[in-house]
Amino acid sequence: MRFFINALGFQTAWWACIAGIGLGLEIPALVYCQVLAALHLIFAAHPLAEAKLAAIALVTGVLADTLLQMVNVISFYGWALGPVSPFWLWMLWVLFAMTLNASLSFLQKLPLWLSAVTGLAFGPLTYYAGAQLGAASFDGSLVHLAALALTWMIALPFLVCTAKKLFTPPQGLT
Repeated sequence: MRFFINALGFQTAWWACIAGIGLGLEIPALVYCQVLAALHLIFAAHPLAEAKLAAIALVTGVLADTLLQMVNVISFYGWALGPVSPFWLWMLWVLFAMTLNASLSFLQKLPLWLSAVTGLAFGPLTYYAGAQLGAASFDGSLVHLAALALTWMIALPFLVCTAKKLFTPPQGLT
């Protein structure tokens, strides 16, 4: 049941953020995401490790999305600090990290190259969908899709590997 709630929470947060941009409800969406993240940490078996993973994902996501925006691959809407990616994307990276040991934990059991292929395929789809729903502008060119695919082909295995390292006890310790 925990896995289902985790997946549902992330999906509702994604929709809240995307819809929040178009409907002028960005602040309630951000609050909703913060509540979900706090609840996840409260009920997590290893809250410190979850917080570390979320922080690593946040830095990874802010760097990746800001770079994508700076090179004009995609233009995000919403509150932001200057040219940095908007706050709602920050929250989605945090919440995405919180799926890696719950609803997406199966990725840790697969070869890392499958995470790369998964990122390659599904990363651009989520950005494209978000743009189609009004949270960003994106021309959908092959070059821009390739940039998103490459970004996620690197980011997803990196985060899966990080999650695995943070949540796997070292061998030989008793």
